[in-house]
Amino acid sequence: MNEVDILVGRRVAESRRRRGFSQLEFGARIGRSESWVSKVETGVIRLDSLTLAQTISDLLRVPLKHLIALDARTERENEPSEQGQALKLMHLLINPPDWEMWDEVKRRWFFGQAAASVMSMLDLLRSHPVQVRDLSDRLQSVSSGRHRLDSETLEGLEQVTLGYRRAYRSSSAFSLIGPAYGTLNVLLELAPDAGAHRDRVVSMIGQMGALVGTMLMLDLGDFDSSRQYLAIAARAGQQIEDPELLAFALGCRAFHAAYSGDRRAGLGFACGALDVAERGMHPITHGWLSAVASEMHASSGEGHECERLLDEAASHLERDAAAVEWLGIGLFNADKLTAYRGGGLMRLGRYAEAQNELLAALGRLDPALRKHRCTAHIDLAEAYVQDRKIDDGAEQAMDALKIIMETRHADSLKRVARLFTTVRPTRTPTVRRLGEKLIELKAIS
Repeated sequence: MNEVDILVGRRVAESRRRRGFSQLEFGARIGRSESWVSKVETGVIRLDSLTLAQTISDLLRVPLKHLIALDARTERENEPSEQGQALKLMHLLINPPDWEMWDEVKRRWFFGQAAASVMSMLDLLRSHPVQVRDLSDRLQSVSSGRHRLDSETLEGLEQVTLGYRRAYRSSSAFSLIGPAYGTLNVLLELAPDAGAHRDRVVSMIGQMGALVGTMLMLDLGDFDSSRQYLAIAARAGQQIEDPELLAFALGCRAFHAAYSGDRRAGLGFACGALDVAERGMHPITHGWLSAVASEMHASSGEGHECERLLDEAASHLERDAAAVEWLGIGLFNADKLTAYRGGGLMRLGRYAEAQNELLAALGRLDPALRKHRCTAHIDLAEAYVQDRKIDDGAEQAMDALKIIMETRHADSLKRVARLFTTVRPTRTPTVRRLGEKLIELKAIS
């Protein structure tokens, strides 16, 4: 029993009484027993079917979001819970019939429930790590149908995980988040029997948690659900004592906080990530973290620190990265660093310098890197507008919209909409075209 279950039960009971139903009559109408209704209303058992929750919502004439207490769910659901919770909720992961990507309430409910399952599984693995079995245990495992995770399968999963992290550079979240979440399903199913490969499986769970969290945050604008998956990535990094995974998760949390409006917290997460990076880090990861921190300092008007960190990022990129893949999402290289530099200069009010850097970045960034290019177009548009080059800014914003049409990146669309609000009073033909394109995109999204 937890606070959310109790709150859901209380809301079901209050809504039922307002409609004048007894527990017996209410149960009959939804195909459940009086005893079941009583247990749900007192929080003894969980209302764990979204389809049934929708039926109850319609019957009691109460918004689904309110009924299932989506407005009250917090990170507390991610705290360690009793060991059975992971298995209790596993059916949500294996066969999620109530998951509808296009319905925001249902999507948030599903990912919130699933995040609790992932965190519970991590806690189980930490509390009861699966040790390498002796020969008799292995024979018993085979006879009972439980098989250990073999090296070839593990390597295949690592390649899949790497592929999805790379695919984020150009793919829409609406096409990528399902397969990414499916991979997380597979990892959770195999994790209890990972044996000596446990840390590698936990690492992949953390990597996919970071990927899902990033898509929820930046592509779908769901910051509440995103926070839970970024917490999964951080927990995984702590559990296997992997400073790179932990630092990367903290870097993502920096964006989460800053884009939620808390710049101070964003800077705190970025600095914390750099502190972790001092333990030893892949050069690309360390460079990316320095670039993230530079953006946070630029947003706070701290030009000296911003430039110092950008130079530091460049020096990390010059180091030998060997053949080991970094754990990040998308891509970070010298061209992307140029775009970071341009974005930082724009935030510092140095608009002419920002324009030069961003034009250089757009000239070099691979056209396939759609999301990276989209961010650069928007930064350049904002630099032009602040420099009173309104039509140039509107043109860059329209170039960004062409990419957003394919990626459906929520944060980028929000930035273009804010920029249009700023330039709309000028009423130039280019600005009017930007407004038309924006309305067209919103209409089909």
